[in-house]
Amino acid sequence: MGCGTSNNSIVHTSIDVNSVAMIPNTTLLNLDTSQTTAVSNTNKIQILIASHTSQQTINERLKQGLLNQSLSCDILNESKPHSLNARANAIQWCDVFVVVISRLYQRTSFCMEAINYAKDKRKPIITVFAEPNFRPYGALGAILASAIQSIVLTDDSSFAHAISEITKSTRTNVKKGTNTVNVKDPSEMNNEDASTILPSGSSTCTVLICTVDDGSAVAQLVFDSLKPTQLSVIIENLSKSNATCSVAKCTVFVPILTPQLEQTTLCRAAFEQARRLSKPIVPVMAVKKWRPEGWLGLVIAGRIFFRIFDQDTAYKPLYDSNRITDLRVEIEFACQPMPSDAEREEIEKKAIQKELDDCKSKLSTWPPMRKSRIVNLTKVRQPVRIQFPEPHADSYFDHTHHSVSRLTFKAPPMLVDQYGLPKRRPIDCMISYQWDKQDLVRQIYEDMNMRRLQVWFDIWGSMQGSTNDAMAIGVECAKIIIVFLSKAYIESTNCQLEFRYAIQRGKAFVVLRTEPGIVMEQYMLEAIQGFPQYDVYSYNTLKQSINGVPLIDVIVQNIRLLAQAQPPDPIDDCSAELFELRSLVDDARDALNAETGIARYKICTRCGQQYDDYSKDGCKKHAEYFLGGGGLLEDQWVCCRQQTAASPGCIPCQHIDQPRVFVEDPRYGSSTWKPA
Repeated sequence: MGCGTSNNSIVHTSIDVNSVAMIPNTTLLNLDTSQTTAVSNTNKIQILIASHTSQQTINERLKQGLLNQSLSCDILNESKPHSLNARANAIQWCDVFVVVISRLYQRTSFCMEAINYAKDKRKPIITVFAEPNFRPYGALGAILASAIQSIVLTDDSSFAHAISEITKSTRTNVKKGTNTVNVKDPSEMNNEDASTILPSGSSTCTVLICTVDDGSAVAQLVFDSLKPTQLSVIIENLSKSNATCSVAKCTVFVPILTPQLEQTTLCRAAFEQARRLSKPIVPVMAVKKWRPEGWLGLVIAGRIFFRIFDQDTAYKPLYDSNRITDLRVEIEFACQPMPSDAEREEIEKKAIQKELDDCKSKLSTWPPMRKSRIVNLTKVRQPVRIQFPEPHADSYFDHTHHSVSRLTFKAPPMLVDQYGLPKRRPIDCMISYQWDKQDLVRQIYEDMNMRRLQVWFDIWGSMQGSTNDAMAIGVECAKIIIVFLSKAYIESTNCQLEFRYAIQRGKAFVVLRTEPGIVMEQYMLEAIQGFPQYDVYSYNTLKQSINGVPLIDVIVQNIRLLAQAQPPDPIDDCSAELFELRSLVDDARDALNAETGIARYKICTRCGQQYDDYSKDGCKKHAEYFLGGGGLLEDQWVCCRQQTAASPGCIPCQHIDQPRVFVEDPRYGSSTWKPA
């Protein structure tokens, strides 16, 4: 994607050494029972331990051990400290952000808010994995890809070695920071937990636009843009002496962000109530060259926000849209009812339980034999590298380009799983670039779209809610990451975050260098080694041919071949309970096949990937036919311009295990693949 410049009970957790996925810089700890020794350090490094309250036992033991090492230490979870001011202050105060990873941390908004803010404040992050068989995904996985160290606990009887590793890492890699004037020791912020009383408004509305005096003009612009939508919209100015706030009675909360709003106590109370009630928040930044730093910066960390300063910036054309239109679309999307994680999981759990009951009635023994799901920590996932054929065209092969817009571009349909729930949709590739190159990237995206590549591109990527989540999901769903390499890309923190996460997920790369003289770090050179790389300093370069084939078609055909070779990226985005149910039903399916003597897995005769009757999606077929022997489109698929009959397909379909034959229609010189 485009990157700019740069339950609350305490439980005892058993930690399995073989249960956490390996990521770069992971230290596998063989914990012992030795005692930590206090070390004199007059210039104490300040460490904040962040986790979900379910991991409170780990937190307290880590904290005590770090205090014994003469390090300053405090704890932050989803409920403590309570106030936004105190939470933001704690993250600003720390020199190192230590995060204890668990499924509940991943799925708790206040936990994710904190790590997004730590990332925005560029705090060094140390990861402690504390839950079996869980590998973080989404924004959490992406942020942790750049952690300075990741630690896997192998035993919960002693934390001495863990404390030693954290201490050594912080003292080696972290410089003691100089806190700003307004940052306090967290112990001094206890009084901040007294919530401000928010005068409740009487209005019920769909959209509440919250503003203060210096944002009122932009608030009115947003209000006017929403008039044609049939949404119930009101504006409330919280800087007025008789101000009330209807946040409890709205569906979507749209704050107009300004310095005055950040300094207004009622506004902070409104945000706290919106967060507590899980209201969708769609922020609008109304002041140029300003970004909130304190509690307001915490609330919007990782969120998509819209920069609208006046009438001109609101309606200035941005390709085929403008900022006010994009804002309206985002608000309308946020107004739609969305099932919660718990509601979605309840549907899946009922469906799995029904299948389990059916399996019980068919199997001779129950439960089925359970297979180990221990993650091999010594194995780092690697992408598949392949050999590419030399481009060659015997007949005329021209370069063509069609412009598309969001008005004419038809987005790929969302797929559903066997339970009728939306699922992540595998795509061919994701575009990773720095915003300065957006014009060039957009033109090349149009060429790829015309050739039926499934491409995730941020300006047409249906981005809602969180920028970090949107980026991470794009990486996870893509088989290939297309990197538009530039000096600004190398210097961008967000682009580097994106690149590192792609490495961690084991993604293949195609690199387009957009300017000469780019110096890359060693980890980047190692990641792209053996993958296609091209110099594309201008769009016209794509028209140049290699053995009669335009460069754009060479690139697209190689992307298809490389994407087809990549296995799917498994994501366990569920609770521990649902993970266990999924594992049990998977074992039951194995047992059923074993008792019937029928192999569960098959090999697709179209793409060569392994699949079973429960996971048939992920294949591709051609939409049209292959035309050979004469004519303008000689020796290429009409649907996607690929040049060989056995080329990978271009539209999604299900896997098959039937033998296929290539059938030619002599009347037209066209051919298609059909089941034998």
